[in-house]
Amino acid sequence: MRAKKKRDEVEEKAEAAREAVTWVMRRLDVLEYLILFFALILALAGGALVAWVLAPLLEMSFRAVWAAGAILLFIIPGGFVYLRELRKRGKGSPPELKSEPKDPNG
Repeated sequence: MRAKKKRDEVEEKAEAAREAVTWVMRRLDVLEYLILFFALILALAGGALVAWVLAPLLEMSFRAVWAAGAILLFIIPGGFVYLRELRKRGKGSPPELKSEPKDPNG
């Protein structure tokens, strides 16, 4: 009887921990999307600034330079972050070497 009560307590604590982790994961997902949204806004603003300066020099339309600048300002840093994450995930623990000691006689 006592073991069952203790098991129920452990299950309740585990369920509370699962709910807390689920809540935190949802909050982090929202934060991630907010950061991505603000990065997009900054890329658009930066692209507009670049277009305002470069469009007359390149004799191209403001919109074309703005689109290219915004894409470059969003994709290039994002690509660096993506590649860095790929490198981190690619590096696991070093492989285990299975080498046998060699016989000194031969």
